[in-house]
Amino acid sequence: MIRFDVDGKRFVSDPLDGETIVMDTVSGRLFLLEQGAAVLWDSITRGAGRDALIAAVQSRGGAVREAQDFLDRLLALGLASEAAVDDATELPDTTGQWPADLGSFLLTQYDDMTSIITMDPIHDIDPQRGWPFDGRD
Repeated sequence: MIRFDVDGKRFVSDPLDGETIVMDTVSGRLFLLEQGAAVLWDSITRGAGRDALIAAVQSRGGAVREAQDFLDRLLALGLASEAAVDDATELPDTTGQWPADLGSFLLTQYDDMTSIITMDPIHDIDPQRGWPFDGRD
């Protein structure tokens, strides 16, 4: 059986209000996953396989070709890989928790955020005044 695999040490994700932000801790790139992309990402991080995901998208009347393109893009960007596992390694089916309408499979990549991420105001703390402070003495 073929399942998706995500390097949890390299890619950190945070779901919020139907969107998911994924950060590549090696390159500093950020990815915003919206609508169906965020839903699929959750299942992918749990090790779901392509066939199961596509079948679930199809059963909900979703855009199968768009979902396949999204999965291919994840692989091309290196966000996920596919690996063979024993059939005995069954993971819980999370597709029952999916919304009825998956919407589009939107993935936006932000390369320009790298410099912003490296600006860490926590390390610019004035030991006497703390942080944040307004600069007035």
